[in-house]
Amino acid sequence: MITDKTLTFASANLFNFIEPPGAFYDFENIYESDAWQEKCRWIALHFEQLNADVVGVQEVFSVEAARALFETLGYPHFACIDEPHIESEYIYSQPVVALASKYPITFVETVTPPTIIEQNYSTVTPKFSRKPLSVIIDVPEIGEVAVYVCHLKSQRATDSVSPDYSHQMIGQWLSSQQRGWEALMLRVFMEQSYQKHPIPTVLMGDMNQPLVSDITGLLTHNIEQPPQRLKLQDSWDIFSLNKPEIERSPTHYHFAKGNVLDYILLSQEFQPNSQYSMAEVTAYQVLDQHLINPIYERDKQASDHAFVGITVRFVL
Repeated sequence: MITDKTLTFASANLFNFIEPPGAFYDFENIYESDAWQEKCRWIALHFEQLNADVVGVQEVFSVEAARALFETLGYPHFACIDEPHIESEYIYSQPVVALASKYPITFVETVTPPTIIEQNYSTVTPKFSRKPLSVIIDVPEIGEVAVYVCHLKSQRATDSVSPDYSHQMIGQWLSSQQRGWEALMLRVFMEQSYQKHPIPTVLMGDMNQPLVSDITGLLTHNIEQPPQRLKLQDSWDIFSLNKPEIERSPTHYHFAKGNVLDYILLSQEFQPNSQYSMAEVTAYQVLDQHLINPIYERDKQASDHAFVGITVRFVL
């Protein structure tokens, strides 16, 4: 039967979330007190609008400030397994991902490069540019749900160690190669975890490239495998299955060109054509007014990404 039990998941790139006197990347990038308060206010208003049960966020420099903010928004449970890099004094680089939940988090771990790749292939796997987060959440009436949060390598070209011999194409390829490795390693890690403990699974994050690419598309690419193996599908594809008239909204703009970079992917427990289906996607939200129709007073400390949210209803 269809129950009244729903869960809402949201993914958001907070865009340089750093509490003063910390600076992001450069000493000049320090929020004034009023600007910092405005940034927190803007984020809070958008999460109140999403009304999510579980939130995955990227670009976090100030972990404790993020924890405190989400606690005030009604998320008593928080997880983060990484720390931003401190370049010098108050200058930070390499932000991290985090997760906030209204329900208890019972397990937390870092996603690591699966050892089977190096053991079975003549290759060396790279480290993640940003460590993905894996948690298990205990949801009343539903049980355990596995949630992953990631922020894949950006499309910015990798820098050369010698500027005199830099080549844009080489830098772009190395960046794409790193992002592809991260998508592949994340998928294999999730498959292994699911095989050991098959529970409803959600992956949220900034993929830094549309999933139609051959690189980040590795996360959802179909291959022949037993039906009980993890199979991820874009929540939009599930939601829009019977709504062909709906056009998908971009989540990021580069000048005037819009792209979908932020995704929420779902395991077969949320897919209607799966024998393991136990929930349906009933809503898909993209909060993008600050991107398509910005108002300075309202959006002066906005993110450069749209916030994405989905709601699922369980059938038990």
